[in-house]
Amino acid sequence: MNSFIVPPKPEGATWTEDQWKAIMGKNKDILVAAAAGSGKTAVLVERIIQKILSEENPIDVDELLVVTFTNASAAEMRHRIGEALEKAINKDPGSRHSRKQLSLLNKASISTLHSFCMEVIRKYYYLIDVDPGFRIADETEAQLIQDEVMDELFEEEYGKKDNEPFFRLVDSFTSDRSDSALMEIVRDIYGFARSNPLPSHYLQSMIDMYDVSEISKLEELPFIQALVFEIELQLDGAKEMIERGLEVTKLPGGPAPRAENFIDDLNVINTLIQANRESWTSLYHAMQTWSFTRAKQVKGDHFDRELTEKAQKLRDKAKKKIQDINDELFLRKPEGFLRDMEEMRPLIETLVQLVAVFSERFEKAKREKGLVDYADLEHYCLEILTGEITSAGEFIPSEAALAYRQHFNEVFVDEYQDVNMVQETILKLVAKEDETNGNLFMVGDVKQSIYRFRLAEPNLFLGKYNRFRQDGNGTGLRIDLARNFRSRKEVLEGTNYLFKQIMGVKVGEIEYDEAAE
Repeated sequence: MNSFIVPPKPEGATWTEDQWKAIMGKNKDILVAAAAGSGKTAVLVERIIQKILSEENPIDVDELLVVTFTNASAAEMRHRIGEALEKAINKDPGSRHSRKQLSLLNKASISTLHSFCMEVIRKYYYLIDVDPGFRIADETEAQLIQDEVMDELFEEEYGKKDNEPFFRLVDSFTSDRSDSALMEIVRDIYGFARSNPLPSHYLQSMIDMYDVSEISKLEELPFIQALVFEIELQLDGAKEMIERGLEVTKLPGGPAPRAENFIDDLNVINTLIQANRESWTSLYHAMQTWSFTRAKQVKGDHFDRELTEKAQKLRDKAKKKIQDINDELFLRKPEGFLRDMEEMRPLIETLVQLVAVFSERFEKAKREKGLVDYADLEHYCLEILTGEITSAGEFIPSEAALAYRQHFNEVFVDEYQDVNMVQETILKLVAKEDETNGNLFMVGDVKQSIYRFRLAEPNLFLGKYNRFRQDGNGTGLRIDLARNFRSRKEVLEGTNYLFKQIMGVKVGEIEYDEAAE
């Protein structure tokens, strides 16, 4: 694909160059990284209006799918589109097309994703044998049903003869007084599984993680890199404290004799950091011999007591960080962890089976009462839109999905940073397949992603942000709306100064550079 060329702005237009690019971009998937106060809603509305009232190729408003995060956002979007259409009618009262759009607006697909899912299910309920008279269970009602199903399941398991695998699981994950901790684990795993397009594959992957039959060293475990990353973060934090302590020794009145201690400490930490980068075994051996040297004496009135205490506190904190890593992970030999994994596999298999049975019974209980929850809406919709799933886990669109693809001229997604894997799969099934020639328009800001506790997956946004190019050449098109029209200069400068210190790829998963400010 050639680089995207932006058509010229109309005379008197107040849009910035990036805003205009977001309004007029076409013929490929587009990701708009829109900072707070950058006018994203105005841009979205204008883009929709431009498509509806285009002189070259006008479309009907009900040919657009506009997915928002909340019902309030959907209502605001619909209202603003309506206002823009009324202005267009006032300018050209004889336009039948504009008047038609105003009448179509009420039935246009401008809603939350869950509302769209409900629309799909109501239309194609017969494909998956769901009662079309279902209603959404409120949170309390769903929780009560969950509790009832869970209690019955556990009571049944306790009543089985020779149910040793379950009793071992209970002994491993509960206290003497209550098995509520195990119940909570079952609920959590059930929730995580349901945030994946294929819950059964997610559950099987949990079991597979504990298969160490062909693993000879700890570094080969699938999750070990996450631990290595966390250890490096902690060691970097300890190193920074020691470096700050060393600077304190150089201040007037600082504990100068202890500079030698801090230099030795830095050597110790650098050795640990290097060992961590080499292998788990290397770090294990390094952790068996590390120590900080005894603090040099600091006596005399020419040493500032507060500075001495400040330096000592920094050193103590750094030492505690390293000691905590050692106590948590390196008191045992690496091969001991592999033995633990091998012993844990049967427990995890039993746990996964428990989750699977709970999931099946909870689903049945809801169906009997004619209830669905929001995760059900997503999975029922996904089932309708999926024709088949390949051995590689690729979702092939059904006839229903192809009909939606044919109908929707463009798919708009607001707050894209808060989409989960199931929602992403649904969107991909109703949008064009090829991102270099696609019709998916995504708006979001990963710095505002706060819904990981609801199992949102911001790495979907980040993956496209890093892959898409600003010229759209050979990929999707990326646009940064960084200019803030809402806040005063002093507020922006203070915010940017703060977040530039604490946000980076390692911690915030995005570089807080000029584009992110």
